[in-house]
Amino acid sequence: MAKVIQTFREKYHDDKIYYVGQDYPEDDKERVKYLVKQGFLDAVIEEEPENHKKRRKKDVNSDGDSDA
Repeated sequence: MAKVIQTFREKYHDDKIYYVGQDYPEDDKERVKYLVKQGFLDAVIEEEPENHKKRRKKDVNSDGDSDA
């Protein structure tokens, strides 16, 4: 999510005024990059968690019972 760090009027959102501290929608990544470069936004990069395989103990079946 991108945070507004300087008040500006967004020409692509019907001239909506974004005030400091508001969230800016990240629908258009190129627009967000431009506004960050111009000093209007501070983009917070959200990293997706990596999918790790679940580890299983040796000789344990799916219900966790080792007495199978």
